[in-house]
Amino acid sequence: MSTIYDWLEENYNITISNKQVMEDALTHSSYLNENKDFKGSDYERIEFLGDSIVGMWVANKLFHHLPVIDEGVMTTMRAQLVCEKSLANFMRKLGIAKYIKMGVGEEKSGARNRNSLLADVFEAFIGALYLNGGVKYINAVLNDTIDIENQQALYENTDYKSRIQEYVQSDTRAVLKYELLSETGPSNNPEFEMGVYLDGVLLGQGKGRTKKKAEQQAAKEALGKLVK
Repeated sequence: MSTIYDWLEENYNITISNKQVMEDALTHSSYLNENKDFKGSDYERIEFLGDSIVGMWVANKLFHHLPVIDEGVMTTMRAQLVCEKSLANFMRKLGIAKYIKMGVGEEKSGARNRNSLLADVFEAFIGALYLNGGVKYINAVLNDTIDIENQQALYENTDYKSRIQEYVQSDTRAVLKYELLSETGPSNNPEFEMGVYLDGVLLGQGKGRTKKKAEQQAAKEALGKLVK
């Protein structure tokens, strides 16, 4: 059976000198509980480092992108790229979840395909790469994994409601809500005015022939205020 070291050599010509760091990065705590003789740790400490590295790498790529991307768009795109779902999908794209060590119970629960675990281990994996080869190693893998151009195209084709949702998602306590402010005109041709509220504060208003269109306009106005 191939190892993560074989995979890195074959795909990126990367040689891992500090194998213990990589072993730890791909080890779940449940494995330690069931394998007391394992001489190592789990991924959590290295994940802490990897989280900062991935965020910095993405921010640097967005900042130096040509044509220039404005600050508001960079903020939203970064949030989209480093969210749990995206990080988990990067892990799936690499195809290295099979190398994660975990306990039997975790395996049976489907953890190997769980977004939260895959996202955490992806960050730990990047942290381990950095500790072995610095920027050169992480550039080799992340340039091949994170497609900034594709993400920008997705952003530009995303509706305003989705954009504002992505923008505020970093704060799990934030509550986004749409409410009908008014309805005018005849029943066969009404005009709706919707408002979008963030934690009870009205951020944007919009009008449209349907509530959905009015919500889009409200979200557009609110997003414009948030990213200034």
